[in-house]
Amino acid sequence: MKWWPRLRPHTDASSPDVASAYPQFEKFGENLTPNLRAIRFAMTTSELLLAMGVSANSVVAMALDITETYCTRRVHVDISSNLIMFSQLRGIDKEPLTLIRSVVARDTNNMTIQALQRLIRHIKEGRLTLDHAEIELDAIIKKPSTYPWWVVMIANASVAAGVAIMFTRDWRAILTTFLIGIVIDRVLALLIKRAIPTFFRQIAAAASATILAALVAFLGNQGVDFFSGMNPTLIVVGGIIMLVAGLTIVSAIQDAIDEYYLTATARILKVAMLTVGIVIGILIGLYSARKLGYGIAVSPDPLLAGTLNMQLLGAAVLAVAYAIFTHTHFRAVLWAGLIAAGGLAISFNVREYEIAAIPASGVAAIFVGLVASLLSRWWRTPSAGMIAAGILPLVPGLALYNGLMQLINYPPGDPFFFRGLGTLFNAVAIALAIAAGASFGSLIGQPLHKQLTMRRNMLPFPHLFRHSQRVKTPANSPEPTSV
Repeated sequence: MKWWPRLRPHTDASSPDVASAYPQFEKFGENLTPNLRAIRFAMTTSELLLAMGVSANSVVAMALDITETYCTRRVHVDISSNLIMFSQLRGIDKEPLTLIRSVVARDTNNMTIQALQRLIRHIKEGRLTLDHAEIELDAIIKKPSTYPWWVVMIANASVAAGVAIMFTRDWRAILTTFLIGIVIDRVLALLIKRAIPTFFRQIAAAASATILAALVAFLGNQGVDFFSGMNPTLIVVGGIIMLVAGLTIVSAIQDAIDEYYLTATARILKVAMLTVGIVIGILIGLYSARKLGYGIAVSPDPLLAGTLNMQLLGAAVLAVAYAIFTHTHFRAVLWAGLIAAGGLAISFNVREYEIAAIPASGVAAIFVGLVASLLSRWWRTPSAGMIAAGILPLVPGLALYNGLMQLINYPPGDPFFFRGLGTLFNAVAIALAIAAGASFGSLIGQPLHKQLTMRRNMLPFPHLFRHSQRVKTPANSPEPTSV
């Protein structure tokens, strides 16, 4: 089927002058032009990366790596919140080519991100033709590397257990928090299957955690030895950290630093809305438990932290569990735990010099971002996944909870209400310091890695110190050619 341009009134399309003045549109059928295929390829990878929480600046950089390799003309890439636009000016004799696609958020899969980053790196280095790259991308999309569902469930519940380890040595409380975490995970899985919006999922999960904590306290008061003496606040906080862990606060701050203000504003607003959902869920849980006859008053006072060794152990468990939950490659999971414990230890050491919590958290986050950036390049693992797991023990989830509960329990004008405002502001400031510190650490890690690589290459037999990477190419395929 031929497509002809719209002609002016009273003109003859068979006229040679008219045919030369109005060239035909470029035909796109089942066999797309290599230029359009390349742009479509870049848009698909960009959509996947952005949907899994990768910062907008990183997504744009990787998209340009693809288009600058396969396209003869430059392509402009723009990201605005959940909208991706690719535009290419193809000359004065052709209309501009513009593709727009909306992004739907999906669960983070760091192994998929790693595979896409490796694919784009090979494209930039000229190792793959467009045909081979499309085959690789299709394989990544159709068969993503993931852990079994039950492993992910246990890992998600272990996030709550890791929080409990940081505040208590009572194995009963740790086990109870873990089991309640499994219940919350199943509730979230059921709601996801029913396509319930994330805001309402946060409400349901927080309400479930609160009701179950009230039930544990009720059973303890009724003489059940196993539940006697348990602090329901610890159980609620463990469940809340499970919900806070998935918030993309670091990516939001990274977008703001990179001057993607619209995208950053949208992500920050999403974090705020989901946090409000947690608060509403706690209120609904407290009200429901009271109506069921075993109401509790969740304390707004801070929990007493355990010993330093227990906190470091809890931080490591917390980070390892979250790394597995986000499908991080196993070789980077243990490193995430060590980075998290190291960051928390640095935070404690800095505070011993009478430095406030905000700058201390920022310094610890710089360490996490720097080490994660170096290890990610050596082990070919996404730094974003390791950073998110490493800073999780530093995230002021408990301070956020305390501030919100003080605002809920006390009316305006009460001294504790203003205390809650101060606690809430301090928690937000710590979160911003952590996000900015992690971004800065990752930034300085890039040139440092280049310097270390140069020093390594100057050593005798440098190939002994390199991490081998096998390039996968389709079977029976010709050698890559220039495109």
